[in-house]
Amino acid sequence: MQNGGKKMSVIGYFKAEPNEFARMSVNGQVKKQGTGISGIYLPFRTSIELVSVSADDQGFVFKEMSSDKQEITLQGGFVYRITQPEIALGLYNFSIDPGTKEYQGEDYMKLPQNIQQLVHAEARKIIQAEPLEKLIVMNETLSNEVYNAMKKSELVPQWGINLQMVYFSNIMPKPEIAKALEATYREGLLQKEDEASYGRRALGVEKERAIRENEMATEIGIEEKRKALVGLQAENIMSEAKADAKRLELEIFKEMGAEELRALALLRIGENAARISHLSITPDLITALKEGVKPNY
Repeated sequence: MQNGGKKMSVIGYFKAEPNEFARMSVNGQVKKQGTGISGIYLPFRTSIELVSVSADDQGFVFKEMSSDKQEITLQGGFVYRITQPEIALGLYNFSIDPGTKEYQGEDYMKLPQNIQQLVHAEARKIIQAEPLEKLIVMNETLSNEVYNAMKKSELVPQWGINLQMVYFSNIMPKPEIAKALEATYREGLLQKEDEASYGRRALGVEKERAIRENEMATEIGIEEKRKALVGLQAENIMSEAKADAKRLELEIFKEMGAEELRALALLRIGENAARISHLSITPDLITALKEGVKPNY
C-alpha cells in the first residue's frame, strides 16, 4: 500500500531488549506483556508501551534557603529501578513508536520528576533547619538522611520502584558568599598556622628551660657533694690534728716528774673549779699528794 508516494507497512515486528518490559495491546486489550518479548503487530490497531527495568541514574539541581537565610544550590542525583512495571504503566503513559522506540509523549518523564520532587521535599526539611556553614560540608550526611526518609515514604512503593541511592555531590552558596567564606577559611588556616608556630616556639622554650633547670640541678648536686666531701676532709684533718695534739700533749706529760704532774693536776682542777659541783678531799688524798704516793682507795 502506498500513501503519497510512501510505502506503508501493513505488518510490523517488535522485539524488546532483555532489560525492557513491553506491553502490546490491540484495540485497548492487552495481548502480550513481559521482559524482552517480541511479536508481530498491525500498526493501525496495535499500541506498544515500553519501560526500562534496569537501574536509572537521574541528576538534579535545585536551590534552597538555609536557616540563616542564605541561598544555596544543590547538585546531585538518585538511582532507582522500576521493579513493578505494571504499576508504573498504570500510572504513566509509556507508549512508543514501535519502529524507533521513541516515546510518543512526555508522560514517561513524570516518574523521575516525581521522585526528584520527593527528594527536594525531604531535603528542604533538613536544609532549612541548618546554617550555611554547616550545610556546605554535610554532603554525605544530607545524602544519607534524605535517602532514609524516602525509604520510609509510602509514595516510593506506590510507584512500583526500588530506590537504590540518593546523593548530593555539591552544595554551593552564592559566588560572593563563597568568596567571603573562602577568605574567612583562609584566615582561619593562617591563624591556626600561627598558633601552631607559637606553640612550637613555646614548646621549644619550655624544653630549653627544662634542660637548663636539669643542668642547674645537676650542677647544684655536684656542688653539694663537693662541699660535703670538703667538709668531710676538713673533719678528718681536724680529727687528725686533735689526735696529734693529744699525742704531743701526752708526750710532754711523759717527761714531767711526779711533783710537776701533781702541780699540773691541781692547776687543772683550779681552772675548772666552776664546772665542779662537788669535790671531796680526804686526809688520805692530801697525804698522797704531799708524799707522791698512790692513795689507798
